[in-house]
Amino acid sequence: MSKPKKLVEAAYQYSKEQILTKQWLPQTHITEIGLSKKLGISRTPIRQAFLRLEEEGYIVIEQNKGIRIRENQISLQGFHERLEFMELLSIDYLHFLQIKEIQFNTDALETIMDQLKRITYVKENEVFSDIEFDYWTSFYHYAKNTYTTSLFLDTFRSINGQVDQEIQGLLQVSQPTRIKHFNQILIFLKQNDYALARKEVRILINQLSLIAIQGI
Repeated sequence: MSKPKKLVEAAYQYSKEQILTKQWLPQTHITEIGLSKKLGISRTPIRQAFLRLEEEGYIVIEQNKGIRIRENQISLQGFHERLEFMELLSIDYLHFLQIKEIQFNTDALETIMDQLKRITYVKENEVFSDIEFDYWTSFYHYAKNTYTTSLFLDTFRSINGQVDQEIQGLLQVSQPTRIKHFNQILIFLKQNDYALARKEVRILINQLSLIAIQGI
């Protein structure tokens, strides 16, 4: 094997291992120049390795941004299962807030809600998803178990990072539903009424599941 081919293979194997071992998490951005410095080789073999990884479905090459690690593709069943998992984690967290009698400061959430309301029905799900991610991050502000929070946010990313047109369509059409219930959850958090906030989370997940069942 010639030296250029060896460098391409080395860059390919290294990158693939980082993806498979979750060292590079889904939605992470990696640049040619960054990996070039890391491996001590030129950008040309790295570019060729990235092209191979894209063909195999591991990454997405984004112009002027480098690459983005792709989410593992899920079915509609997987979509439902992730929603249910997010519901369980949220209910448990709200129960924790109630037991600890935490006074929830909703200032950050109110600012985020204003942003969400202004972009309802944007064509780019990624824009809505980024702000929704901030909502959930603020929602989990008082969590003591950072691992649980990470699980929730990773699950959220796994849903919103899907390239499947059906799931993307479901995310698009459900934007008003999510905003409605996010706002109601915010109201209950402001009142420190965690029992009603839990009920609202259940309603939200049920509504999203119903939209998925009915289709778009």
